[in-house]
Amino acid sequence: MDDSHALSAFGEGGRGYIRPFVHAQDDQTLIVASLGKSFGASGGLIMFGSERQKSLMYRYGGPSNWSQSLNSAAIGAGLASLKIHQTEELYELQEKLQFNIQLFDKLIYTEQHGTQTAIRLINCGEAEKANELATRLSDIGFFTSAVFFPVVPKGKSAVRITLRADMSPTTIESFCAQLTQLTTASKTSTSLHSQSEAT
Repeated sequence: MDDSHALSAFGEGGRGYIRPFVHAQDDQTLIVASLGKSFGASGGLIMFGSERQKSLMYRYGGPSNWSQSLNSAAIGAGLASLKIHQTEELYELQEKLQFNIQLFDKLIYTEQHGTQTAIRLINCGEAEKANELATRLSDIGFFTSAVFFPVVPKGKSAVRITLRADMSPTTIESFCAQLTQLTTASKTSTSLHSQSEAT
């Protein structure tokens, strides 16, 4: 099970979505997560269900498990993140993230509307249109990324938006206004609606 987008962003102590519901893992269960997303460092982790799983991974996984050792900056970022996870600051950041997600959803309607995940997709259909929209957003100071097959199904290319706790409401409002203007002008997206239009 992949809990990469939930680790740190949700749950007591940043445990994510899955771990609080899986009290005891077995030989059929592995939980993986990225430390490069909400955790704020780099690398990843695997939660094994048993020592046997761990031994098999070390024995047969070889170089495909770990491409290289973490560098000093990554280790420092990880240690700093762990400190935040042990304080009330983590919960403040989680609340800010949810506030920003809800604000975005009030301004722009996407298929992810109403979910707690920080990822939103602006459907463009064709990869070229997704690339064009991401480039135009970058030109005016907003970094997004175009996603296309095999990340998403064929014909479902999109611009991927990642909301963060440190974004100000003004930044989100400005981004949504610019996004609406660009998509209206170029007809890049047929699925972009304001919240008022969607309800």
